[in-house]
Amino acid sequence: MPTRAKHLGTILDLVMAFRPINLADAAGEHVTGDWVSMRNCSSIICVLIGGAGTAGEDPTMTFDQAKTAAGGSSKTLAVVDTIYRKQAATDLLSTGVWAKTTQTAGATYTNTDAAEQVKIHAVEIRAQDLDVDGGFDFIRMTVPDVGAAAQLGAGLYILCGLSYPSAPADVLSPLA
Repeated sequence: MPTRAKHLGTILDLVMAFRPINLADAAGEHVTGDWVSMRNCSSIICVLIGGAGTAGEDPTMTFDQAKTAAGGSSKTLAVVDTIYRKQAATDLLSTGVWAKTTQTAGATYTNTDAAEQVKIHAVEIRAQDLDVDGGFDFIRMTVPDVGAAAQLGAGLYILCGLSYPSAPADVLSPLA
């Protein structure tokens, strides 16, 4: 009988950047994503999923690169120029199409009306975007404190173009 996980492990892998947490808790480590390696993939889609909060307390996605899984020699990753997003006032049940936003390449992205809306924001980072010659092959996404009011959010990494396709249970860990 063929396996159902046709794409998981063969062309993509999923890694939690940070667990569902109140994005107003910047003092906590939970809005700082895990470092994830790009050694064995061609790109990573960094996804922020968030609930509605208070106007003016918009989440900012920030991107860094490092040489180690512990964040050694980290520096900003100023390549973000295209963002895809789905946003709506109460839910995304009828929001089927992505809106594309472009900006001058930078290390951050903020949508100024995202706080008061339910949202999915996606940014693709390519392995070639990193300072590979300098030994950088880890990235991380963080979302600094959004303000005083509670706003639930979570981060997800989707690793694409895996170098060593395998069964999901045998995928090389991108966390080491």
